[in-house]
Amino acid sequence: MKCLFLRKLLSFLCPDKCVDKVTDISLTELRESGIQVIFVDLDNTLTAWGSSKVSEPVKQWIERAKELGFQVVIVSNAGLRKRVNQVANALGIVGIAAAGKPRRFVFRRYLEWKGLKPYQAVMIGDQLFTDILGAKRAGMKAILVEPLTERRFITGRIQRPLELLALKFLRRFGLLP
Repeated sequence: MKCLFLRKLLSFLCPDKCVDKVTDISLTELRESGIQVIFVDLDNTLTAWGSSKVSEPVKQWIERAKELGFQVVIVSNAGLRKRVNQVANALGIVGIAAAGKPRRFVFRRYLEWKGLKPYQAVMIGDQLFTDILGAKRAGMKAILVEPLTERRFITGRIQRPLELLALKFLRRFGLLP
């Protein structure tokens, strides 16, 4: 009984896919699976934590996503709208700051605005308790990337040991892809 409860609880933290970096994600596979919106975290996913500089490979990946018709949206818990918008504008995409992940509100509101369903969206991020949990709660697919740096906001530093423990349990139960 305990094991079943733990397995169910962990399923909300379980990404659909794990990759080293965002550029390892096949846009063709996303397109073939019906994805139309790519929500992506900013800090430690697209850029190093606190940075506004996006690497050339990431810029090319986003440009390719746009060429394939994807809507790409930065969804960040960072409260600095100026930095989120600066990066989003430089990439020619939408940026949402202070998103409040893992709350589902931002995801649902955007999808409703575009007339899309959760199964047509994916969230890409480096944190289980914000990015992955938020996506799962909203009924979307989720892809976990390795953080670009070890540097994090204070809440991320507190969460990281818990995330590593959760990843250990996900592996132990055979839930991690």
